[in-house]
Amino acid sequence: MSIIHEYEKLFSLFNISYIKICFFQANSAGDRLAELTKCLLTNMTDYFQTCSKPMVTATSSIYGPNLIQSSSLLLNLYLYLQKIIRLLQDYFATRDLEINPFTLRLIDYCHWFSPIMEFLLEGVIACIRQIIERAAEYDIELVPYVDIYHYSDSSTMATISCERLCQEWATIEHPDITIRYTALFKLTNTICEQCQCYTKRIARQLSENKYFSDVYSTRSFIVSKKLCILINDIENVKKRILLSLPDLLNFTDVINNMIKYSELTSLQKTELTLKRLISTAEDEMNGVIKLIFDRVATLFYVSLKSKIFNYYEEEKLGKADCMTEILQYIDEEILHKLYRGLESIQYPRIACAIHMKTLQCLKELLPLSELPEFFERVLRSFNQLTKYFDSVCLKESYLSSSSCDEVTTFRQTLETYALSTDKLQLRYFLEIISQDHSPHEYSNQISTIFFRSAYDVVNGLAVISVSSLRCQDLPKINQIDAPDSYVLLELLPSTLYPEPPKEYRTHIQKRTFNPAFNELFEWNSLPLNVIRKDGAVLRLSVWNKHKKTDDFIGECFVRLITIESLKTRASLRDIPVSQVLLRRPYKNTPSEILKVIRNRATCDVEAAVFLKQRIAVLKSGNEYDN
Repeated sequence: MSIIHEYEKLFSLFNISYIKICFFQANSAGDRLAELTKCLLTNMTDYFQTCSKPMVTATSSIYGPNLIQSSSLLLNLYLYLQKIIRLLQDYFATRDLEINPFTLRLIDYCHWFSPIMEFLLEGVIACIRQIIERAAEYDIELVPYVDIYHYSDSSTMATISCERLCQEWATIEHPDITIRYTALFKLTNTICEQCQCYTKRIARQLSENKYFSDVYSTRSFIVSKKLCILINDIENVKKRILLSLPDLLNFTDVINNMIKYSELTSLQKTELTLKRLISTAEDEMNGVIKLIFDRVATLFYVSLKSKIFNYYEEEKLGKADCMTEILQYIDEEILHKLYRGLESIQYPRIACAIHMKTLQCLKELLPLSELPEFFERVLRSFNQLTKYFDSVCLKESYLSSSSCDEVTTFRQTLETYALSTDKLQLRYFLEIISQDHSPHEYSNQISTIFFRSAYDVVNGLAVISVSSLRCQDLPKINQIDAPDSYVLLELLPSTLYPEPPKEYRTHIQKRTFNPAFNELFEWNSLPLNVIRKDGAVLRLSVWNKHKKTDDFIGECFVRLITIESLKTRASLRDIPVSQVLLRRPYKNTPSEILKVIRNRATCDVEAAVFLKQRIAVLKSGNEYDN
């Protein structure tokens, strides 16, 4: 390649005032330059055909280094000649070039390069492949006194070199448009492929070089500078090389020129195809970054578990500012370092991942068998934590709708557990008597219960009356016998009343599917406010008398706020008869409210009594449902 120096010697002797003589007279420097160029390119054709064959042995490029070096020199030569001709055209009038069209032999340089343009392109591709592959081979060395890094030197040099090569290729003005059109596909495909491989090598390097801290020994996750730099390197290569390809290679101009040349309108889809390749590679790179972030979030989760456990223990003791230590750990040791070390586009993603892992840890370690006061304190701390994450995550768009739902669901869980037991019972019955029975999954029966119910006010206190009780189409016992049935009448929840209301029971009607009880029951001197309390109910349950344990047949609930007043009626007999289907809850689908009460039953007597009564119903089986 020493022939390049011959060009430099030729032009080092020229002064601008002698350019016309040098290029337009016979046996001029231009002629000498043309002869040297043609000779060089003639000899290089056979050479390229040999060194452009893929090598058998593994190297950083599938081609030999001679191809890369030679193509680089010839690319520079082409651009050098292109610059000379362009300057001559700009310097001289058009008339001078028209008068001496055959004198300036150098103007045909494009045609001389045509036989080796294919090999020149392969050399550029091999060089790009080599640059990107080598960028991931070097470990990062940190300078002690430098506090903030963004990219490694290898990543920076790789992006600069690839940008330069693409820009140089894009500036080639070759008359054969198919060369540049072919280059679009080959260069785009190679860069997309290499960017994906680069990302995978970085991920493997993160794992092999132990850039992740040993959480199990330190009990804390340490955000390393190298970790941030390697993630930034992936983002840098993606942004500077991959996503810049349409501009670096002038997709639109090359494709439009090809359409004009070939007159094939179908080529209009070419740009879309190339951008789809880029999009696929981008998704692959983003996927690897997500895997790295998942690993970071998982290690953070492991380090957080003991801290969350200690936090809950302190909340049980009623200590103040229990969440402060966790907030300091997340803010100072994790997110602050990630914020300083990561690209701004990546930080919100990992911050949201940290948010979700914190939520997961809180959910999994939450002790459920505690009194409402404990959950009130946890709810306040959780709201404080959520407010903090809202301020540091920056972009809520990275928090998926499902993740937002998880935050809302956990807050609702804490709010439910923070309710007093009597409020839980009210909500439980309110869910049962609502039109949507999905929380309890009741089975419908053809059995029906008929009754009259009303209330009156005597001396400022309520009197609730129920009469005309009868049932219709009760199920068979053991699929054969008619039941020996009775009705149990209860006002629930009992905690609404100063003293638990009396539980009434009808007499037993033996061996009949349509028992008529026709009894009157009254509850006197009740607080008037229970009539207006949403969730306060009258429960009517039908049972079959058995020697050992009575069998539950079905139940219905009547909201007290729907019971009619006797103020406008002469007597209870004037109240219309209510007709309600009896239902049976499926024993395998208890409501969420009942689960809360079950957890509280270990430390709350009131919850334990209510749970015992409802569990008896749920365990009664479903043998009558058919």
